[in-house]
Amino acid sequence: MIQSMLVVAAFTLLATVGSWWYFRRHRIARPPFGVINLADVMVAMAGLVLIPLLYMELPIAVVVVLLALLTIGALQVALEPVVGRRPLWTVCLALIAADLVLGLTVGVRNEAFLLTNDAIMVIVVIGVANLWAQSGLKAAHAAVFAAVLTGYDALVTWQFSVTLQLFVKLTKLPLFPLVGWGLEDVPTSFLIGLGDLLLLSLFPLVMRKAYGRTAGLSALLAGLATTALIFVLIARDAIGHTIPVMVFLGPVIVAQYLYWRLTRGVERPTRQYLRAEPLTPRTRNPVTEGR
Repeated sequence: MIQSMLVVAAFTLLATVGSWWYFRRHRIARPPFGVINLADVMVAMAGLVLIPLLYMELPIAVVVVLLALLTIGALQVALEPVVGRRPLWTVCLALIAADLVLGLTVGVRNEAFLLTNDAIMVIVVIGVANLWAQSGLKAAHAAVFAAVLTGYDALVTWQFSVTLQLFVKLTKLPLFPLVGWGLEDVPTSFLIGLGDLLLLSLFPLVMRKAYGRTAGLSALLAGLATTALIFVLIARDAIGHTIPVMVFLGPVIVAQYLYWRLTRGVERPTRQYLRAEPLTPRTRNPVTEGR
C-alpha cells in the first residue's frame, strides 16, 4: 500500500500546487451565470448527495456516458486558456478516447490506464477549482461547503456503506472520478475522492483572493499537511482504510477561515484583490485571445 499511497500523494500535490500555479497565470472564460454565491454552493451540495445515489441505480453504460460528458466539460474549462480554442476539442477528445480505450482494452486496474485517468482527474480538479475561485466564490462559502461536506462524509462513510459501494462500482468503469493506484490487488490499493481533492485545491485560491497571498499559502500548506497526516495514520494502521478525508480537512478549513475573518475582518471582493495583486500581462485570457 505504501507505494500506492505515495503515487496518490504525488497526484494530490500536483492537483493542489497546479491549481495554485494556474490561478495567477490563466483566466478561465467565465460562464454566463454570474458570480458564484451561497445558493450555487447549496446546489453543488445537493448534487454531491444525489449523484452518488443515481450512480448506484443507473446502468453501467449510462454512468460511463454521464462521466464522459462531465469530464469533457471540465477538461474544456481547464484547457481552453492553455491550448486555445482551435485545438481544444482535439485535445479533450484525445484524452477521453485514451481513457476509454485503455479502460476497455488493458482494463481499469492497469497502471497505464490509472496513470491516464489520474492525470485527467487532476486537470479536472484544477479547472473546476479555478472556475469557482475566479467566478467569485467567497472564502466564507467555501468554509460552509467544507463544514456541511464534513458532516455528510462522516455520516455516509462511517454509518452507511454508500461510499464503499460507490467506489467499488466506479472503479470498474473508465473515467472514474477518483485518483488511485495499485488497484490490481485490493490490499495494496489506495484511492482519494475527487470532492476531497477539489476542496483541498479550491480553498487556498479563495483564501488568497479574500485575505492575501500569506493566507492562501497557509491554507495550501495546512491542507497538504492534514492530508499527509491522514496518509501516515492509514499507513500505520492507526485509523481505518475507508476514511472520509473531509472529517479531518473540513475542521482545518473552517478554523482557518475563522482565524483570518477575526484577525482581518471582512474578506475583500475580487476587484479589490485584483487591484492589490494585478495579473501580469502574460496571463492568458481565452475570451480576448479568441477574437
